[in-house]
Amino acid sequence: MADALDGGASLIIFPEGTRNETDAALLPFKSGIFHLAKARPDVDFVPVWIDNLNRVMPKGEFVPVPLICTVTFGAPLRVGKDEAKDAFLTRARNALLSLSGVKQGNA
Repeated sequence: MADALDGGASLIIFPEGTRNETDAALLPFKSGIFHLAKARPDVDFVPVWIDNLNRVMPKGEFVPVPLICTVTFGAPLRVGKDEAKDAFLTRARNALLSLSGVKQGNA
């Protein structure tokens, strides 16, 4: 992924590491996004909330269902120089949840 970023590519990363099939708004984030952010501190990480994704692209299906989903983009994030992994992951998760309309305590 770092090589792709170095080549100027944009990446889509799902920090949960898998599709969420629960009632929770988000699963816990895996640490990969933190390590990538530390390796490339000059790269912006843009939180993107995709509403209705599980209905449009059910897990295990290869063809999208023709339904509408809403995509909401947040402000770019960068990892702080001395920011701890848990602090960054919490900040990234909260940024994503703020786009969802889900109250933070219900996630």
